[in-house]
Amino acid sequence: MIMRPPFTQNKAPGQVMLISILILSLLTLGSIIIGITAIVRESQSTSAMENKALASAAATACMEQAMDRLGRDIDYAGDEVLDVVDMNCVIRPIVYDGAAWTIETYSWVNNQVARYRVVLTSRTPVYIESWQEVATF
Repeated sequence: MIMRPPFTQNKAPGQVMLISILILSLLTLGSIIIGITAIVRESQSTSAMENKALASAAATACMEQAMDRLGRDIDYAGDEVLDVVDMNCVIRPIVYDGAAWTIETYSWVNNQVARYRVVLTSRTPVYIESWQEVATF
């Protein structure tokens, strides 16, 4: 007489094999789903970083354009939208308080925004007192 383990006593030999295969298949499928989810999240994170870098580059180009125009024309007031390599950037109205000019620019790529504020104490030659990325204006 063949001795079977207690958990297989009332089951046909094929049922144990089938249940084992199903459990292993579910574990494998779960691992695949977890792996794909991790890859998708990493891809989204990389895209967000690339978009932020592009927005930052466009806002910086806009800032340099605004400083150049202000250096050439004391009446330059900003308040315009520029195209920078298929991206838009905005130069906000330039504020002069009698001692310094404050220039603010921003650009966006998808959901990523870059905003810069620069304070100039001299427009010719350009002297930058501060250049900072800000969360809001």
